[in-house]
Amino acid sequence: MARVTIFGSRNTASNETSFEPGRDIPSLAGKVILITGAAGDLGRQTAVELARYGRPARIYIADLPVDAAAKTALVGRVTREAYDSQDGDEDDDDLSTRTEIRFIDLDLTSFSSIRACAAEFTSKEDRLDVLMLNAGVIRVPPLQTSGGYELHFGLNYLGHALLTRLLMPTLQKTAARPNNDNVRIVVISSEGHAVAPKGGIQYSILKTSCSEMSYAQRYGQSKLALIGLMRELARRYPEIKSAAVHPGRILTGMARSLRKESTLVRLTIPISPFFCVPVPVGIRNHLWVATNPEMDSGTYYDPVGVPAKTSKTAEDEAMPRELWDWTSNELKGLDVLD
Repeated sequence: MARVTIFGSRNTASNETSFEPGRDIPSLAGKVILITGAAGDLGRQTAVELARYGRPARIYIADLPVDAAAKTALVGRVTREAYDSQDGDEDDDDLSTRTEIRFIDLDLTSFSSIRACAAEFTSKEDRLDVLMLNAGVIRVPPLQTSGGYELHFGLNYLGHALLTRLLMPTLQKTAARPNNDNVRIVVISSEGHAVAPKGGIQYSILKTSCSEMSYAQRYGQSKLALIGLMRELARRYPEIKSAAVHPGRILTGMARSLRKESTLVRLTIPISPFFCVPVPVGIRNHLWVATNPEMDSGTYYDPVGVPAKTSKTAEDEAMPRELWDWTSNELKGLDVLD
């Protein structure tokens, strides 16, 4: 992603946690997981690793609507990558323990699509153990969602905030089950939150394209809001563990698409393999926060499993509550299913 080369993030820290998915992901038997943006590189590989090693009952890939053939192809790809051996033959494991992969339509720029996604999910499931807010955009021109919000903010933050509120009763019900203290919300943020506009979230112009801001500020503002969301969720819902993740430097499709726009990205292509990691390595922070029993709610993590400092604006104790109140007003009448 662009933060790989523009923000200069670290992939590892000297005190990073030793984490190997095959060794450290615990059994997730019987659990249900929903990952937004799971048709893309990071979300898809996260689904693959969780299915391969954790074997939850079901993983929902929540992404932009596509035709039935494309959905079937994606579900098939995730299943094959999770369970087929390297030589192309299926492993001789117990087929009954394999995770069922399901696709569910979700357009985070559309409140009606988000509500439909939540309604469909809750009509099929009575539990949700891990909600991973993974979808996102970066470096898009000044645009607005169908509701009029600046696109980075509307998709990266506000769409996820609405989805989380709609699914919260299911998360709470799951957390209330006996011996089930590991229900989680995993928020994919970025160290790019530090380049949000001076003064933090610019509430007065969020229902514009924010064209006077740089793309980095528009992106950073949305990622700052996601940290605020995580912290307020942790405060309001202590029975659910909420944490935010900075993925680090990862070679993704989103990064590749930036080559057309960014001279800096193009110039660093020859050396990028020396300071970027492939997707299967890059998603280890996602996996650690989603599954490790030592994850602390309310924490922002660098790779892998390293509690990290956030910007001064993100540390402001008033910010998450102010954001929550603004969000409640914007989503009034939308954040409860009929």
